[in-house]
Amino acid sequence: MAEELPPWDRLVCLLTKALELFYNGVTHMVMSMTGFGRSVKQTPTCTIQVEIKTVNHRFREYHIKMPQQLSHAEITLRNQLSKHFSRGRVELNVRLTGNISSRRELHIDWDLLDSYYHFIKEAKGRYQFSGEAMLSDILGLDEAVQVGETGDVDDDLITLLLSAADEAAGQVLKMRKTEGSSLSNELESYINLLEDLVRKTKDLAPLVQETYTERLRSKLKDMMQENIDEIRLMSEAAIFADKADISEELTRLTSHILQFREALLSSGQIGRKMDFIIQEMNREINTIGSKANDSNIAIMAVEMKVLIEKMREQVQNIE
Repeated sequence: MAEELPPWDRLVCLLTKALELFYNGVTHMVMSMTGFGRSVKQTPTCTIQVEIKTVNHRFREYHIKMPQQLSHAEITLRNQLSKHFSRGRVELNVRLTGNISSRRELHIDWDLLDSYYHFIKEAKGRYQFSGEAMLSDILGLDEAVQVGETGDVDDDLITLLLSAADEAAGQVLKMRKTEGSSLSNELESYINLLEDLVRKTKDLAPLVQETYTERLRSKLKDMMQENIDEIRLMSEAAIFADKADISEELTRLTSHILQFREALLSSGQIGRKMDFIIQEMNREINTIGSKANDSNIAIMAVEMKVLIEKMREQVQNIE
């Protein structure tokens, strides 16, 4: 397993990547899961309208409503949509109006015709009827020979449907990119605030032991009314310092912040990764709040948790 880079080296790599994206004209990589698009296509005889709405979802989920005549194209339509959307709930609604020409086909119940034919032959022998059973007699049996609609439509209309779906999906993606940019900027502001709180907490951490030592010294002086046992004092202070040490949690929290920034500059499905990082951040902040045993650090921890919840809410909308 490759050794993880120190935080400073990772920060340098992150800044380098950001500069590369900037010079290549890439402004943001975050994609929202919320969007809407509509496309209308017409032929001389009919009009087809496709509307696509996407919202956040843990996985990719399709909800497609379309006329019965187009239902056989649903699998093809799903495969085409999969090229555009990798995560989220995709709701697609198709409206078809006008004069839609459908194919007609002949439906024959051969078992019924066989029974009918054998009945005619048997009746002729039993009752000595003359004449032969004519083809027109058999074809005139409505229950056995029927002409109906197949429900299918011409392939040109299916092509028009797929074209409209592509156009609507393009509008959805445009909206998702725009909202993704806003989400990215908002998350960037939150992560900056969180980083500032972590920096302040790091500055406060060494003072916790000093404050505890002085408080303990004062209590011992009041109790003993004589010279304080400095060895015992230092021993108690050392035990407290070990229990209240939050340096590891702060280091891991700093690392998670860097990982979150890296995710903001990544492409693809980054929403789940961000959600996992936020969970780890929350875990470290909870530990910091419980271990520090300091009111000022406890306040910092509460402020950090508020930011984490705001970030979590926004990350739920990221693909």
